Amino acid sequence: MILTKTPTTDKQRAEHFHLVSIRFACLLTTKQDPMDCERVALRVAKLERQLMHSNPSQLFSSQFENQAGELGDNLAMRYNHHSGRITIWRNTPLHQSGKVFQLRASI
Repeated sequence: MILTKTPTTDKQRAEHFHLVSIRFACLLTTKQDPMDCERVALRVAKLERQLMHSNPSQLFSSQFENQAGELGDNLAMRYNHHSGRITIWRNTPLHQSGKVFQLRASI
């Protein structure tokens, strides 16, 4: 997983910042499809702009370009270089992901 490797270049550091930001947004969402979450979509758009302005690093390309790469436990991401679009999805259903939800208080 790319997030376990220490970024060594400025380009890798910028990508790493965005990937960590996206990963946490995905972990906090309660939606089955992370791409349906507004917070995730905004962070993905920032990474897409970053990749549009400067080409992806070799490490990013080898992990995510035109193939599914791990973004964390049960999260996968793919970057399409031709369209410049990123797609994120869960590898398991939400009810199996171990998420904890706050219960509504009944009065």
